Amino acid sequence: MFRFLFVLAIGVAIGYGYGWKDAHQHDKNIAERIVERIGGETRDRMGNDVDARYGSGDPK
Repeated sequence: MFRFLFVLAIGVAIGYGYGWKDAHQHDKNIAERIVERIGGETRDRMGNDVDARYGSGDPK
């Protein structure tokens, strides 16, 4: 049990240090940057407004 808590404490310390450095280097947090990277070029074509997409006859 002690070994598990020790490894967990080490992991939290490393993660906190990584997050602290990352926060000072970037304006946006890591989750926002990952979501932007996943979207790529097709992000503008995606949407969830069904009325705007099919109601006006102008598909996005």
